[in-house]
Amino acid sequence: MVGDILRREREKQGLTIADIEQGTSIRRLYIEHIERGNIDELPGMVYAKGFVRNYAKFLHMDAEMLVQQFAEENGAAPVPVSPEPESSARRISLSNVGDESLSQISIGGTSASYAGIFAKLAIGIVVLAALVGGGAAVISAINSPAKETAQVPAVKTEQAGPSKASAEADATDAARAEATSDGVRVSVTLSERCWTEVSIDGKNVFEGIIEKGKTENWQGKDSVVIRAGNAGALDVSLNGRKLGKFGDYGEVVERRFTKTSKDLKDTLPPARTQESVSAKDQQPSGRAERSAANGGNARDTRSTAGAKNTQ
Repeated sequence: MVGDILRREREKQGLTIADIEQGTSIRRLYIEHIERGNIDELPGMVYAKGFVRNYAKFLHMDAEMLVQQFAEENGAAPVPVSPEPESSARRISLSNVGDESLSQISIGGTSASYAGIFAKLAIGIVVLAALVGGGAAVISAINSPAKETAQVPAVKTEQAGPSKASAEADATDAARAEATSDGVRVSVTLSERCWTEVSIDGKNVFEGIIEKGKTENWQGKDSVVIRAGNAGALDVSLNGRKLGKFGDYGEVVERRFTKTSKDLKDTLPPARTQESVSAKDQQPSGRAERSAANGGNARDTRSTAGAKNTQ
């Protein structure tokens, strides 16, 4: 069951349900229902698939495969296949074939005399009937057009295709809305190891070294503030949209991402004054050592900007 797969992976990564709620903005109650398989308690299959997709992406799993498995587990209707329509041509019925020559043939309910034309055909049918079963052969006529039978499945097929496409589109929209409407989602991928500090909605949530090749995601309701000791090592995305490099290599950069941020130039915080920079640098925060761990020649763009403002 998909819920069990997600729960086991969450526990394997040492994450709590509260961590998933904070990282994806999916309500804790819905996360519990997904893990327990209580699908009837979710707001609908479209939203449920959106929740599963975001949950899986947050855990760095194959989201599309899990969404497909989730849909199959919960009875998503397959696209009905329409039966092959029968030929619209009416069948010819031959009745009472015996030892005598065929005198009449019924085509679509209309009788006509074709004794001379089909005499040889009748003889051949008599011989065939004698060989197969011996006696009279009766071929039933079907006068009703086959198109009347084929029309109903054809209409169902035309409706089923758009219905499935519409459901998938709704699921995509739901997932996109989940990722953007409820807050700010920032993702970073590291090309080199880097000391990083992260605050969400004014609360510090992470401070430490992120190794090369790692991808981290953070989401807040109002803002996500990231400070990096080697800005060139970070490739950043905002709400699923790639913005590029966080800054230059060896540069200490702090950026504040909000709902109104459109690109990186909208994310730099206001420059601080020289006095505030000096006061902060005198505090034993340990950031100098961490910056040194990233190359020893890092420079703080905020401090530089503050120094220029005081000249």
